[in-house]
Amino acid sequence: MPVDYRAPNINARRLGLYLQRAREFVELTYDEAAFVARCDVEWLIRVETGFASPAPEEVERILTSYDVREAEVADIMIDLASRPDGPAWLARHAPRMKASTRDILISESEASVVRTFGVQLVPALARCETYFRRLEPEIHPDLDVDEEWDLLHHRQTYRAAGRPRVLDVIVDERALTLHVEPDVMAAQLRHLLDLGADPDTVVRVIPKRAAFYELRAHPFDLLEFPGVGDRLGLSHTALGTDFCPTDLTGTWEFIEERSALAPDRSRFHLLDLLADLA
Repeated sequence: MPVDYRAPNINARRLGLYLQRAREFVELTYDEAAFVARCDVEWLIRVETGFASPAPEEVERILTSYDVREAEVADIMIDLASRPDGPAWLARHAPRMKASTRDILISESEASVVRTFGVQLVPALARCETYFRRLEPEIHPDLDVDEEWDLLHHRQTYRAAGRPRVLDVIVDERALTLHVEPDVMAAQLRHLLDLGADPDTVVRVIPKRAAFYELRAHPFDLLEFPGVGDRLGLSHTALGTDFCPTDLTGTWEFIEERSALAPDRSRFHLLDLLADLA
């Protein structure tokens, strides 16, 4: 059944929210803003609520008329307007997704920092193809593995507007000692070592000996965006991934400080696990 996407996607809503903040910052009513921006009031309202998608040049005109074009976030808003439906590669997969799933992937694609915590499994953005193809049929037996890998590969490699993205990974050792073929787990361990060598990526491991507590019982992601202080939390459960209504920053920092090994010690720990497989 086709998905009903009549509601604005999250990129359109984010852009509208940023434009609303800009208008309110300069203390303009809708009528005043429409006058200086030389646009229709109803159109401006639709833009701010996400129901109209302005072109990048229209966003630039609005911001220039508000006299905030030189603000750091202005370029972010103009760039965001160039992707009203998210990254181009998502269009191929969107028809089989719920609107909420589409919005989650759009949000992830726009994030400049992704902090991802895995408990029983390696976080998706840190999985290698061998590990993915071995476990995906068991996790989602009704899905096409090739299609799902194509989607995940784009999620891992895409960088919005070509800007860098920081990937911060914390993974519980339990996810690295699954009872799967040694060559599969070895490939995943080597992939984590390679990721950890990337200057834009941090990989940390929670060793088995670390004390267990409720905060580290569930996997989640924490997304940050360029030019703004907005953060989004994503919780992963047996029912799928959903937006988290609370700020997960404190949870991440608690796990980071209390349980995770430092990056250099995590690297040695991964090397030890790899040696054990041999």
